[in-house]
Amino acid sequence: MSMGTGRVRIGAGVIAFAMAMGLGATAFAADITREEYKAQAEPICKVNTKANQKIFKGVQRMVRQNKLGLASKRFKRASASLRRTINQLVALPQPTGDEQRLAKWFKYLRVQRDFLTKIGKALSSGNKFQAQTFIVRLRRNSNLANNTVLAFEFNFCRIDPSRFT
Repeated sequence: MSMGTGRVRIGAGVIAFAMAMGLGATAFAADITREEYKAQAEPICKVNTKANQKIFKGVQRMVRQNKLGLASKRFKRASASLRRTINQLVALPQPTGDEQRLAKWFKYLRVQRDFLTKIGKALSSGNKFQAQTFIVRLRRNSNLANNTVLAFEFNFCRIDPSRFT
């Protein structure tokens, strides 16, 4: 046997082994349970929930006192915070079989983020009625999002629209 042939066999073996290890790692990473996903997602959502508690503190009073510019900024900050949270949640490995359910949930979360932005814009333009209309739609979307992931039994990742209004 020549030296060149041995190298080809070793090289092919190493490549095959590396590919098998890569595929195995990918399969393992995606093979998590709902409980494991929840354990990773809840701390991310908790940070967002705590941030929203600070962001929305006193916002109702601001709206009642017609300090709409200040209230508007709060909704825009909450939207940016939710955007970061969604990006972190999307990056988590997902339980096999729940990919479609989570994709639908992420879609609802993005709609939620958009409503927060729209409420902020409506308030900055002085349109309380339009802001209230978006709040009603935000609440409906919250219920749809929560119903989509009921099986995960989230605590902090469950959307509570009362903290927005």
